[in-house]
Amino acid sequence: MAANASRGKGWRRREFLALSTWGLASITGCHNLWDNHSLTNKIQSRSQIGDDPNFDLDDSTTIGSKSTVGNTEPIPVSGVGLVSNLPGTGSSAPPGGWRTMLEQSLKKQGVTNVREFLDDPQRRTSLVLVSALIPPGARKGELIDVEITLPEESKTTSLKGGYLHHCELYTYETTGNIRAMLREGKRVGPSGDLKLGDVWAVASGELIAGQFLPRRDEVPEEVEKDAEGRPLYRSARIWGGARVTRSRPYHILLNPADQNPRMAAIVAERLNSTFHNATDASQKVADAKTRELILVHVPYPYRNNHYRFLLVARHVPILPTPPQSLYRRRLEDELLDPATCLTAAVKLEALGMSSVRALRVGLESTSPWVRFAAAEALAYLGQSDGAAELARLAEEHPALRAPALKALAALDDAAAADRLVELMGRTDPELRYGAFLALRLADDQHAAVRGIPIHRSYHLHLVAPGTPGMVHLTSSRRAEIVLFGDDVLFRGPFTLPVGSEYTVKVPASGPATLTRIVKVKDDWMERQVTCPPEVGSVLMALGQLGGGYAEAVELIRRADAAGVLSSAVLVDAIPLELNLRQLAYFARHDPSLRRADAEVSRLGVSRTSVENANLTLPTPETDPTNQPPPPPRPPLNREPGRLFGPKRHEPPSTPPIIPNNK
Repeated sequence: MAANASRGKGWRRREFLALSTWGLASITGCHNLWDNHSLTNKIQSRSQIGDDPNFDLDDSTTIGSKSTVGNTEPIPVSGVGLVSNLPGTGSSAPPGGWRTMLEQSLKKQGVTNVREFLDDPQRRTSLVLVSALIPPGARKGELIDVEITLPEESKTTSLKGGYLHHCELYTYETTGNIRAMLREGKRVGPSGDLKLGDVWAVASGELIAGQFLPRRDEVPEEVEKDAEGRPLYRSARIWGGARVTRSRPYHILLNPADQNPRMAAIVAERLNSTFHNATDASQKVADAKTRELILVHVPYPYRNNHYRFLLVARHVPILPTPPQSLYRRRLEDELLDPATCLTAAVKLEALGMSSVRALRVGLESTSPWVRFAAAEALAYLGQSDGAAELARLAEEHPALRAPALKALAALDDAAAADRLVELMGRTDPELRYGAFLALRLADDQHAAVRGIPIHRSYHLHLVAPGTPGMVHLTSSRRAEIVLFGDDVLFRGPFTLPVGSEYTVKVPASGPATLTRIVKVKDDWMERQVTCPPEVGSVLMALGQLGGGYAEAVELIRRADAAGVLSSAVLVDAIPLELNLRQLAYFARHDPSLRRADAEVSRLGVSRTSVENANLTLPTPETDPTNQPPPPPRPPLNREPGRLFGPKRHEPPSTPPIIPNNK
């Protein structure tokens, strides 16, 4: 589908430059509208080679030695949407290209009274610009985060309380760049009209807009307010607010000397046979599309660790490896050596189920490095033999915690779930939330982590009964509040305002009282709810009055700052992890993990990305002589939303207590 979003003959020059500068900068290197439609032609235009593939192979010749991995960068997508349910802070949709696009979208959805929505005299609606990033390897149906902004000319004062209706998110390109790519093979910068490509996601949901309180040692930023003292929030987000409408596989691109239909078919067959037990039998992992290109989908066990899958896939031998091959026997010996166990385990995992026996032998090693490497590989092969060892290592060694928890999540069986439930009851905050996150990713309907939806805004999780109390908040990825333990209470007496409409009053003894005062036309109305002073009960009562995630977080942070909470509050307590090269270095030089456990807080990141990942295994020859390798270069800033709107001024978000780096 292609559409021309223009105003009259085209955009005014000022508007076009403001809207497209970021989009083109972030698209560079991504598979956007132009890249997606031209990929096949690009491949077919390469120089021709002989019909027979290069069969100069041995047992250790891997797929990675004959290819590279592509399509690893996020794709920016955008759209124009309608937000409703605003408390008199909206505005009529300004005339121009955005309004035209929104009118067409609403009519396509069957809305007949379009003008009533776009020109609501009670200012309950607003035109908004919606954007997101389609991650590499995304599966159809996957949820992604959404950013919402306002056009410069919009008179909407605040998006807080709004609800985004069905909004399609498109890839995009400019006519100037399309012409330049056809003529010169490169982009020229913002020029021409905006062309919309394919729909990649559909967004909707309750907006999260508000000011999260800073930590106690920081001064809150001033927030602009309207004439009646209400805060103005001109940007918002919906975590998990868009559903991807099509799968986005990774690309295995054969090297020029190996580009041949037969070689492509062999590579696809080897990937399918290696990972056949790890995915739906009716759905292939790999599909050879051309002499150069193999499309690869991430198997189910690796759904939360794409890096691990790509690393293993690249080390699948092109020729099947016999049980008694020298290559296999060498790997079995290397697995038992702490200096080489991590790389050997990846290569054994790439040999498939035939490596299970050798990996089980590794579980008996006296070295924690060897036991970890063997247990991790067994988990991704669907074997729970190492579940207890992974749980033990996650508890005892922070350097191994993140990959061990990911491996337990990949198992997705009762043995792994039981271990994760046990870890949620420990005292270490990082371990507790990491175990919760792993179990939720493995099975979000498991009784130990199942959440309660609050006012269509966030999920409240009451977990780990009978253990020490703890409150956990998130500042990205998912709107959720997790309460660990039984006795998470508000201790009165106190009265706290929440936003401009709510008040929470807790006496020294007795139930809590929540009050909401709202202005309806020219009159004020008051609603009250009483409940026990437990934090979970108060949050549910706040949701009954209309409070969302922003109000819930504000209440908890205010209560924490006032010292009236019975439990500690943590934000984004995600276990930090080291990359494989860093772990391999420590495995060679730190047999007890003492140094690795100390260094993970300095070198680790909370989330890894395949975009800048090194997919080659480290070797002793690449080992630095003195220091562990530096942390990976942070990914490029691919902030969505700038093509479909000016640079946003985000509401201040709660700074994480645990440092994180995507």
